[in-house]
Amino acid sequence: MNLKKKMQSALIIAFAMLTMLVSCGTEETVQEIKKPCVPDETIVEYDDKYKNFYEIFVRSFKDSDGDGYGDFNGITQKLDYLKPASGAASSYSLGINAIWLMPICPSPSYHKYDISDYCAVDSMYGTMEDFENLVQKCHDRNISVIIDMVLNHTSKEHKWFEAFSELIRCSETGKESELDPKYAEYYSYVTAEEMEKDGIATTKDSYTYYSYHGRRFQRIPGSKSFYECNFSDDMPELNYDSPYVWEEIEKICDFWISKGVDGFRFDAVLYFYMNDTALNTKVLKRICDYCKSKKPNFYTVGEAWTGNSTVRKYFDSGFDSFFNFTFANSTGLISTVVKSKQGSEFARKIQNWNNELKLVSASDAIDAPFLSNHDMSRSSSYFTTSGQKKMAASIYLMMPGNTFIYYGEEIGLIGNTKYSEKKDPTARTPIKWSNAEGTIGMTYPPNADLTVKQDSIDGVAEQLKDEDSLLTHYRLLLKLKNQNPQIARGTVTALDFGKQSICAYTSIYDRTAVMVIHNLSLEDTEIDLNAAGYADFDELRGYVVSKNAEDEKEMDSVPALGDPSSKEEVNTEEQEAIATIENGKLHLPRRTTVVLRSSKHYDDVVINPDSIETSPEDEKVQTMDES
Repeated sequence: MNLKKKMQSALIIAFAMLTMLVSCGTEETVQEIKKPCVPDETIVEYDDKYKNFYEIFVRSFKDSDGDGYGDFNGITQKLDYLKPASGAASSYSLGINAIWLMPICPSPSYHKYDISDYCAVDSMYGTMEDFENLVQKCHDRNISVIIDMVLNHTSKEHKWFEAFSELIRCSETGKESELDPKYAEYYSYVTAEEMEKDGIATTKDSYTYYSYHGRRFQRIPGSKSFYECNFSDDMPELNYDSPYVWEEIEKICDFWISKGVDGFRFDAVLYFYMNDTALNTKVLKRICDYCKSKKPNFYTVGEAWTGNSTVRKYFDSGFDSFFNFTFANSTGLISTVVKSKQGSEFARKIQNWNNELKLVSASDAIDAPFLSNHDMSRSSSYFTTSGQKKMAASIYLMMPGNTFIYYGEEIGLIGNTKYSEKKDPTARTPIKWSNAEGTIGMTYPPNADLTVKQDSIDGVAEQLKDEDSLLTHYRLLLKLKNQNPQIARGTVTALDFGKQSICAYTSIYDRTAVMVIHNLSLEDTEIDLNAAGYADFDELRGYVVSKNAEDEKEMDSVPALGDPSSKEEVNTEEQEAIATIENGKLHLPRRTTVVLRSSKHYDDVVINPDSIETSPEDEKVQTMDES
């Protein structure tokens, strides 16, 4: 390179560094980060349902009173971490504008997915006043609050089930009961005679599960009949053929809406009527319609753990979102593209799914992409380097829709075990706020694998000070996404630049178009936007590099969960990674995510149904048991 070109190159880089302000603020407690990758500009708050969600297991988040358990007040104390108060001079927040609280109602279990009282909070987490204060403090910061709603089953210790069991026993013996006979309809059950007609012997001991018409049943204590319990004998299934159950559901919804919650996350929606999509959709529609009649902007998101070919049918319920399991988990499409680097194919899958939603949905559907959740091994357990973790984060955080981040994922908490009975609690251990504090005083969930330590993971405090940390990476990505609302809200069109390692797509919203580009490879590359017909995408909105830690050796693969093997080591010589546009040519450093904006206005994209490559009905999705 001659002297003139060297000077031109230096001027271009210097200009980029001057025009794109530093990506972080200047709080005294944290060193200033000087990466010129994301501009520091005002973020416009949108009053709609598009949010960056943060899933919180309350027990493991923040303990405010020293009893060993996280609580509502602990979350309130950490709101600055999620999002600063309006007008506060801080950019060290994560960039969250909505939280999802895992079950908070009284329950005999540590996870609280078997509820014993739907209109109260578990005292482990604090008082109802504490919860109401948390909701108000969140709303003061424009943070929405949704709570887990577990309505397909209750706890075996719920008063409804106790009344139900007594009434069934009384009906079998002819004994009268003072209980309201309506409770006999609250749960799904079958008699011994019904089972025996189908050739099922019912003489086994009382702890035996019986399979009947594809569902699981357990004997009602002291009875000859059997209640449905597909998850556990501690979780009897409600009977949605009963009008009395529906009266209770409406009371529950009314109660929590009156407390100010902004939406519900509905658990296990495939199980109201065991894997009957049509009947389950009717249940969801009735609940959804009721909630939105009380609060029109109420947000509903469902856990339909199945392939997207089935999930798209559930959107006929009017639900706003369903979690995107096809893209998540250790064998999902996000993990796969990090391994394969088939970026152009992945972009087409994003386009197909999001366009499919716009055509088949009875409502304005919003996708809900995520990487892992409380039922899965944490993603840091199956990515081998920080660069891979960062690239996976770049991919799912930049997908259209509502991103759901599992607490601790942003700092790389680990949690997986091959032992299924330990897997869930091991993935729900306390977050690490600092290396000094660690998880001192926080109680691990029962049966968690205590050999899984977070000692090698830096805490939140340390990662906030590290410009190359995973937490900084998350913060930069969310900042970039919040500054460009088209990413979440727009209509997606996949692009093919003739490089398989490039995942690129445009997203058009309100006549403004942005382009998201991921360079998945371990090599720098260049894209000629002029030659490709995209010369108008001439504004570099920001970029984020998925860089390895200095002492990490990169492997050009991601091993399967629990498999330590990898392919041949790849040379990853460190150099300054800066994305630039010069004369319509975009320079992309290795494993970098870039957002460009067009200088011209675009009309809304008209989706051609024939252009959609629908997902096959036998689409393979890692199930709850397999994960």
